[in-house]
Amino acid sequence: MDITQYKFSNLPGLTSPFEPIVYDCPFSEQLGDPLIKWISDKADIRVQGGALKTRFYTGSERELPEHHILFDWIESILVEAVKDFSKWTNSAYNTSPESSKKFKVADYWGMYYDQGGGTVLHNHFPYSISFGYYLQAPEGSSPLIVEDHSIQVTEGRLIIFGGHQSHEVPDSEVSGRCMIAGNVVYLGVDSYDDMETE
Repeated sequence: MDITQYKFSNLPGLTSPFEPIVYDCPFSEQLGDPLIKWISDKADIRVQGGALKTRFYTGSERELPEHHILFDWIESILVEAVKDFSKWTNSAYNTSPESSKKFKVADYWGMYYDQGGGTVLHNHFPYSISFGYYLQAPEGSSPLIVEDHSIQVTEGRLIIFGGHQSHEVPDSEVSGRCMIAGNVVYLGVDSYDDMETE
């Protein structure tokens, strides 16, 4: 049997780090006030770095209509985002049926940064995909730093990145930076029957 066709070289950039992907929400104004108030009412836990956070919520605990709107939108664009991540991986995901490429918000929490508040370097392992959605970012708000990427946050901005990627928020010079962070799960392939095999 000739196996020459299987002896290809690695894809260019196979070991390249994931680069965070940025989207801007087209209906951010609809979400802002109710979700900011929700965080203001619930964020009472000080994290390492000094910011305030809510408790953790599962992806199915959606207290407000705005939670449903936000998470439905995030879930709808994850296939596009993951396609960008996966192109460097040689993963079987790339050849799996489109119908099985489904993702769900697994958990989330709100964060509020008053002046001097930040978050220390950390990651979200073992989750493979994480996100931050920014509800409020007054002038002078700290960026999100994901590995060597410094990303300026703005109202309505969604940042998707690998859950294994270390990230932090420097101490804030202003009060009012407000966001929802969360993690995503891949629901997996329903059936491999339709996949091409050799």
